[in-house]
Amino acid sequence: MSHPELIERANRLEIRSPMRTGMRVVLAVLALFPLLAPYELLVRVEWQQYMHPAFFFVASISAGAMALSAFLLFAAIAGLSSQMVFDKVAETFTYSAKAPAIRRIGQTHPLSEVRGVEVVVRDWSDGAPTYHLRVSVADGAVFESGSSWSREEIESIRAHVQQFLAGDDPSCAAC
Repeated sequence: MSHPELIERANRLEIRSPMRTGMRVVLAVLALFPLLAPYELLVRVEWQQYMHPAFFFVASISAGAMALSAFLLFAAIAGLSSQMVFDKVAETFTYSAKAPAIRRIGQTHPLSEVRGVEVVVRDWSDGAPTYHLRVSVADGAVFESGSSWSREEIESIRAHVQQFLAGDDPSCAAC
């Protein structure tokens, strides 16, 4: 999970949601463990007969393990790091995202086109919900920050963004 980080400057507000290098390494290392199943069940056993029903069962387990490894490796390589920048000097809102496997993507909109800033909850079937910030603009585009387990953290970021857009002092202690 890429927890959002709020960075405030005089006329600029940034929300960074990085996927840290350590997390990428952990996911890549975890991708190696499911590969033990195909090795132990297919290679090490040295099957003499491939048309046996037991071989098909072992082969399906091995295929699932390899798919899990591929998924974890994909998550390590393609996990997005995103950034939202509200800039009063340039009067723009910029959203950008990048990952090692893709080039940086980005969109810039005038600050006047920002239509909404809201906290969105994502409920999971197994576990606590996560919260993220959603920014919508006039053309209907929607941009989301990284998620957090803490609703208060995302609510605080939303309050800072709304105060910044309203033109109030971003270093307000009441935020």
